Amino acid sequence: MKPIRVIQIGLGPIGVATAKLVQQKRALRLVAAVDVRPGVGKELGVPLFISVAAAVKKHPADVAIVTTGSRFLRARALLNEIFAAGLHVVSSCEELLFPWHRHPREADATDRAARRAGVACLGTGVNPGFVMDTLAAVTSGVCQRVDAVRVWRIQDVSRRRPQLQEKVGAGMDEDEFRGLVAAGAIGHVGLQESLALIAHGLGWKLSRVTERIEPVIAPRDCASRHMRVRKGQVAGVSQVARGFRDGKEVLRLDLKMFMGAENPRDEVQISGVPPMRLIIPGATPGDHATAAILVNCVPLIVTAPPGLRTMLELPVPRAIP
Repeated sequence: MKPIRVIQIGLGPIGVATAKLVQQKRALRLVAAVDVRPGVGKELGVPLFISVAAAVKKHPADVAIVTTGSRFLRARALLNEIFAAGLHVVSSCEELLFPWHRHPREADATDRAARRAGVACLGTGVNPGFVMDTLAAVTSGVCQRVDAVRVWRIQDVSRRRPQLQEKVGAGMDEDEFRGLVAAGAIGHVGLQESLALIAHGLGWKLSRVTERIEPVIAPRDCASRHMRVRKGQVAGVSQVARGFRDGKEVLRLDLKMFMGAENPRDEVQISGVPPMRLIIPGATPGDHATAAILVNCVPLIVTAPPGLRTMLELPVPRAIP
């Protein structure tokens, strides 16, 4: 088979890491990259463009990997432009994991646009996309009955990139943190989408969904290579999403990302027949895993039916050569 031709759109840290991984795969070929900031991405050694149309005109491709933002509504115009160019899409846009949860009408319209263009589109990543949703759904595959699902992801962000440390509010005071939460400018995006995807996969209609975001206050001074957090400052975020059926909690996703977190891990616990418990000690390495799942889903999306797809509709992702 000929290599699948890929255009990387968005050249932030995750975008560059993803593009470099594409270049390591025999099954794929990076033909160009796009970013609105002229000149970024020179280290990739491929033609760089500031628009999708210009890139595709000179370098025909099969798939666009999009790593530009978290919000589905903001991504729609770019997605439509990519569809019009005849490219399939794999994107790290968190709300694209299951956009019907918050934006059902717009999700249906984007689904129709992809179908008209004859292309498939997928939102994925390490989280959302794998750890707190797809992994839980797959684990339920050996259950005769599922009564409730709980997932934990606990991360020590002192080991992660500085952008993530800033994203979870490390080093802020509590009032500043709460103000940014109220403005929707801080915290993890996509936790409710993960919860909705699990419910969808299990055939559950939820009567209520809640989400709470709270600061984790540092009990002592701590530091990473990039910043120092003093005792009493915000060390990071604790975020919980809950799903209810008939007044009973059946889904709970518990995400903690803060400096100095002890016993970091990913954990899936299913109450049912049989009960299941899965633990990944140390937690899945986010930066490496995000690039990996984006790249490994490229061969799956080119053979998927046209339209908006979810991780539960595709074959099981695996590492590609």
